[in-house]
Amino acid sequence: MFPSQEMVIYNEYQTKNQSKFLYEINGHAGIHAQKIGNAIRTIDNWYKNAEYPIPIESYGVVTHLASVFRQPSTKNDFYTLFENWINKKNILSEDQKHYVIAMLLRGGVFGSK
Repeated sequence: MFPSQEMVIYNEYQTKNQSKFLYEINGHAGIHAQKIGNAIRTIDNWYKNAEYPIPIESYGVVTHLASVFRQPSTKNDFYTLFENWINKKNILSEDQKHYVIAMLLRGGVFGSK
């Protein structure tokens, strides 16, 4: 999606499918604050076989690609890496440390079961 593009998703009760249109303010192309925030945190190129940076997320979710780049089963997600690092169960690589620190700087709700 482009900065001036807005995604409209209709629910199952409406007749239209997904569509895109240009977001504008007073006749000029606009940009949402969410897009700016997402662009700033799109720095995670530390995941396995990284081809391009993705936003810093706990599980490396990229919604517009419908992909999860940090599956819990691979033990490369934030919660697994952070717990292992804090409990000194294993030594993290430099890339894993960068990712964990970036997640902590990003902030969020880090709860447990």
